[in-house]
Amino acid sequence: SGASEASSTKSDKKPKSRRSVGDLAMQFMSSGPAKRDSLKDEDLDSLVRLCGKSKLTLPSEYSPGPLTLPTCIRATAQYLTQNGTEIRGVFRVPGSVRVVNELYAHYCTDGNADEISSTTHAPNLPSHIKAGAHDVASTFKRLISGLPGGILGSVSLFDALVSIYEYQNREPETLQPQDPRVSAKLIALAINTVKSELRRDLICAVFGLLCLIGHAAEKASLKTPSEGEEGQPVPGSDYMGYNALGIVFGPILLGDLLGLYNAPSSATATAAGSAQFPEMLPEGQPGQNKGKAPDDGTQQLTLGVDNIHLANSVTEMVLSHWRLVVGQMKRMDAIKAGVWPASSEEYALRAPRVQTSGLGGGELSAPPSPTRGSSELMS
Repeated sequence: SGASEASSTKSDKKPKSRRSVGDLAMQFMSSGPAKRDSLKDEDLDSLVRLCGKSKLTLPSEYSPGPLTLPTCIRATAQYLTQNGTEIRGVFRVPGSVRVVNELYAHYCTDGNADEISSTTHAPNLPSHIKAGAHDVASTFKRLISGLPGGILGSVSLFDALVSIYEYQNREPETLQPQDPRVSAKLIALAINTVKSELRRDLICAVFGLLCLIGHAAEKASLKTPSEGEEGQPVPGSDYMGYNALGIVFGPILLGDLLGLYNAPSSATATAAGSAQFPEMLPEGQPGQNKGKAPDDGTQQLTLGVDNIHLANSVTEMVLSHWRLVVGQMKRMDAIKAGVWPASSEEYALRAPRVQTSGLGGGELSAPPSPTRGSSELMS
């Protein structure tokens, strides 16, 4: 009887063990991925509801004042403010997948009130997760990439920045250099049209952080020669300057809305001027589809590439002007007062260039510039 009881006990344990493993596997397959990506496509208000909000303080020349952000974004941004300026390849070199997932999952609270309270009252990164600068940078970029509308959240704002980019790169009427303060004031006015204070603070936080890192890289590049012996990279050449940061963050400047934008040919031609394209086959060479118009898929791909090049260039433009932009914002007192200066009401954003139907669809009618004229802005 003792042997039969032992056999019975043993047989009872086996199914339990198998069910336990199956339950764990099912839980991982069903809820694991959703948990890991539960912040994706959540807007800023939802992120605040899920993980709280905190104040980010950047050096004064990079921010018009303290910025209110979702805690998950604030914690990563604060770490990078303190530790990211001396790191080579930050945002370009990916972090550890395991560590990035741990940091991301820390803020995926699923709406649990206790978990939200713990993240809200701890605006810094969790101490139990050992993360380096590349891990935190990858987490920051992942959080920003998941926002609907990317960094800007508005096609109209992107269109205004494109127009400023066109203005900046127009053919000069005289040999005198253009005053960067004009572009800076236009950028500040465009950003101040954003009604959501949370979105406006996010824009200022992202550009402020990236400008801080980019400015440190630009200064480092001045201390080293452009090329080492035998064409080898020199120390400091892999720091992330404005151009490199523009390439990394340009595609997420407008996020999922970038494909809706119908870019003007003049702007895309300027932005693509320094881009690398595949070499075209000479006429008559094998492999050339002579006499055939590109299909819709090719046109769509071309439009997408053009928009990405344009977004990269616009991002670089904003970063290179950002410290001047902050100076303009402080003069307007837009962030601190929470109201728009009377002068900014005269410079309304034009209707954005949005593709309305198909590839050949028309675009919304729009005046030639988002502002009434640069001469008035400097008065």
